[in-house]
Amino acid sequence: MITRIRKRVHDLLDIGQGDDLLSRIIDFGLIGLITLNVLAIIVESIDSIASSYRPHFDMFELVSVAIFTVEYVTRVWVAIDDADGKYRGPFLGRLRYMASPLALIDLIVILPFYLSFIVGIDLRVLRILRLLRILKLTRYSGAWATFSAVLYGQRRTLYMSGFLMFIMLVLSASLMYVIEHDAQPEAFADIPSAMWWSLVTLTTVGYGDVTPVTVLGKILGGFVTILGLGMYALPAAILASGFMQELSKRQFVVTWGMVAKVPFFARLDAEKIAEIAELLNPWTIPARYTIIRRGEAADCMYFIVSGDVEVDLAPNAFHLTTGEYFGELGILSRTARVANVISITECQLLVLEARDLNRLLEDNPVLADELKELAKRRLAEGQSPPPPQSNS
Repeated sequence: MITRIRKRVHDLLDIGQGDDLLSRIIDFGLIGLITLNVLAIIVESIDSIASSYRPHFDMFELVSVAIFTVEYVTRVWVAIDDADGKYRGPFLGRLRYMASPLALIDLIVILPFYLSFIVGIDLRVLRILRLLRILKLTRYSGAWATFSAVLYGQRRTLYMSGFLMFIMLVLSASLMYVIEHDAQPEAFADIPSAMWWSLVTLTTVGYGDVTPVTVLGKILGGFVTILGLGMYALPAAILASGFMQELSKRQFVVTWGMVAKVPFFARLDAEKIAEIAELLNPWTIPARYTIIRRGEAADCMYFIVSGDVEVDLAPNAFHLTTGEYFGELGILSRTARVANVISITECQLLVLEARDLNRLLEDNPVLADELKELAKRRLAEGQSPPPPQSNS
């Protein structure tokens, strides 16, 4: 009984339970509470407002901490039911969860409140620590997971970039110290002092509080400034490339899952499905949307991942649903579209370009025969007269 309750609570607190109304309500409620906390902390920094509404702020803080404490304790309790099995074990499993980044964020959110009763904490410091509650939003955003994956995937390249930056920092600071020390003994008193100028120059910030005055110093400063533009752009380019790779990878995984739901591809092996997944483009359309119009050029076919469509193949019409496909008639016959296709419900489709379909059929004769047979059958059904209506 307790195990079943714990499992249910875990599912409610888990992110992504799209078909569970109560889970969505809890998620939106916690997101709203976190957002209100951040806004309250910011507004509370205005002394006039803080003094006028101090009791309200204190009460809101107590309620928020109570809710966040219950959430933290509950998440620790249900952590052993994680689907990945990372936190198995009633004691060690929960300890491993408590050491995870998201759990540490949850703890940091409530810890300052309780510490304020034990040790004296300056109000301004406590307010800043409370602002860390905004980090709880990372649990509900895929951006943090994507960013973490990019950093991990590009870690070696970023290490190399950082190492080059460090070398340039040391070399430029050392050279500037040798050149400018006699002219500016206070600003360039030693190499660590010169590193401040090197750092702000390489990062293109250039505060201007420390600048070279000798001719050689200005020449070196100009060289370091130009070099800094390239060095500063290097990590940005690495991260941009990493984001593109990660987004492409995630899109491929989503498309793979959608392809696997289509019976037409069920007989293909994993290698062929992976090849097709790179060719297909997912498309979500609303209800009552005209996907194909009669007379248009037949440039692609569609696979239905979810939803229903109506195919008007005059004089008849028929419905297609999840797992079926359409748009192949014009491609196979190399003619214009012969039917109108309208979505009945919201649909998730996979779009395959005509040239990719022809290449796929050439490589898979069995699929080609099946597709051509279905196309003939559909065309015959569409052209046959509709059954007579009964007068009874």
